Amino acid sequence: MEPMIKIEHLDKTFKGKTQTVYALKDINLDIQKGDIFGIIGMSGAGKSTLIRCMNFLERPTGGTVKIDGRDLAALSDKELRKIRQEVAMIFQHFNLLQQRNVRGNIAFSMEIAGMKKADIDARVDELLEIVDLKERALMYPAQLSGGQKQRVAIARALATNPKIILCDEATSALDPATTRSILALLKDINRKYGITIVIITHEMSVVESICSHVAIIDEGALVEAGTVEKVFTQPESKTAKRIIFQKDGNQEPFGRRCIRIVFDGKSSYEPVVANLIMECKIPVNIMFADTKDIDGKAYGHMVLQLPEDRLQVEKAIYYLRSKNLVVEELENYV
Repeated sequence: MEPMIKIEHLDKTFKGKTQTVYALKDINLDIQKGDIFGIIGMSGAGKSTLIRCMNFLERPTGGTVKIDGRDLAALSDKELRKIRQEVAMIFQHFNLLQQRNVRGNIAFSMEIAGMKKADIDARVDELLEIVDLKERALMYPAQLSGGQKQRVAIARALATNPKIILCDEATSALDPATTRSILALLKDINRKYGITIVIITHEMSVVESICSHVAIIDEGALVEAGTVEKVFTQPESKTAKRIIFQKDGNQEPFGRRCIRIVFDGKSSYEPVVANLIMECKIPVNIMFADTKDIDGKAYGHMVLQLPEDRLQVEKAIYYLRSKNLVVEELENYV
């Protein structure tokens, strides 16, 4: 099946007077129809440039972007404008029109598209219901909270029945509780309407709570991609490990005999460490532990410091793997 978004060998460079910045380098990515796909990376990694290349707000320097099988570079300006009606975008700072109330902001894109007023009014009523803002329809942006403003932006994005919604750090300006409500709304929209959603973020918690697949960008390159479960439990790149396992930045395991164990949803709440100590008669120091909820299942990881004795380390690893846990030895872990 043709991906909803297919990116091949994508490059983007910015040329200045004295230097050339290589913002994206040979990006290859498939995003399937109806998926919620996260793209994560540190600030300056190239995430926002990538998402703006997906609808040609930024034209790539090289490579191709296909939306539902159509190569954007091969389209005329008129055809590209039509495609952009199918690819809505939500921004970090909402981008609402301050002189228009909630109804007016939601209606704006439909007015530009030339829809009839009666059809616009009916669609606005429907969208206000979806984003739970009927009581605030006549309020202006200055009268709304951050979460309410983002709900207006989501309603506006839905106005033209898009196939894709691109979210550029859409929750970064919101508090944790409001972030959870906005993510729940996006997940509900995806489930009910089958809209493909791409989320750009630097927060792993956002990806964990809503996405089914994730790509990790570092210095303009795609370093890892896969299901959230696979990337979260068995990261391969140093960038992925840094983002996932060192949430606090300073949580680093010390000592040469350290291992990481990854729980699969069933064993997270079993007393694995206590059983290890009793069964193997090995002293264990817990250096770091974390568990998360991904799609209704509990996942987690733990870093243990073991004795220097190699036989004891091997005994511990054998025991843990016999319990169907993923075990990774850590050497000079960063």
